[in-house]
Parts: sequence; structure tokens; C-alpha cells
Amino acid sequence: MTVCSLCGFTYAPGGAVCRERACPLAVLGCSMEHCPRCGFSAPDERSSRLARWVRRMLARGKPAGKAGTASLAGLPPGTSATIKRVGGAPELQARLAAQGLVPGAELRLVQRWPSFVVEMGHTTLAFERAVAECVYVLSVGEEGEPRASNSEVAPIAFR
Repeated sequence: MTVCSLCGFTYAPGGAVCRERACPLAVLGCSMEHCPRCGFSAPDERSSRLARWVRRMLARGKPAGKAGTASLAGLPPGTSATIKRVGGAPELQARLAAQGLVPGAELRLVQRWPSFVVEMGHTTLAFERAVAECVYVLSVGEEGEPRASNSEVAPIAFR
């Protein structure tokens, strides 16, 4: 199973998905993974030496294996985290605090695109990347398949 890095959807790559999109490489063995929900394509790291090499080059200099404080914008979809601090302008901090984004609060990142959507208990919030970069969290870990939410998304308006 693969998790789409764009929309967070969990799917089994290859096979019917490639044939449905009429990919000419589906018969020969495609080295790309195509998300059936959003259509995002990424190289399959299991079959592409170049993709594995790029992944290793990008991973250099990053601490391996230890979960630390990072920006909410850097988390993959489906990850649960605890808010450590909220940066940005005082007005932004006040608006986020009014929405419940305060240090110690637990949240789960549902999606990263087109906007960041987080769930905190029964509350679902959506905001832009600039706001997500101001929220620093301690990653707790990834949950299983991201679930679809029927709740209303409350956007944060900034003026």
C-alpha cells in the first residue's frame, strides 16, 4: 500500500489504476505510481535506482529515526502530533488560539493540498501553508489510512 504524498490517499499502486488511465507503460511495467484520487504521479522507489539515489541525497544531514519538533508544514498526511509552540505575528497567534491551536493540543494532519486540513477532536480546520509553517509540533506517529471527514471545514480568514 502506498500513501499519496499530495492528497494522503492510501492505494495499491500499478495494475488497474495504470490501465484505467491508458498508460502505455502499464503493459511493460511502469516505474511510476499514480494516485487514483488526485492523479499525482511519483517515481516508484522500489523499481527506480534514480529515485532511491535522490531520496538518499535528500535525506543527508537530517536526523534519522528520532521524532523531533518540526513545522506542521513538514508532516505527511495522516500523522498525529502535539503542538509545541505557535509562532508568527501576535494577531495570528491570537486567531489560532481562538480556534484551539495552542501548545499541548493534539491534532491529526488530514491533508496538505490544496490547503492544510487538521482534525482536533471533533473540530476540523483548514489553513494555508504560511500558517502551517508557524505551527511547531512534536510528531507522535502515523495512523492507518486517513479517513474521509464529513464534517464541515472551518477556514481561517486573514485580513
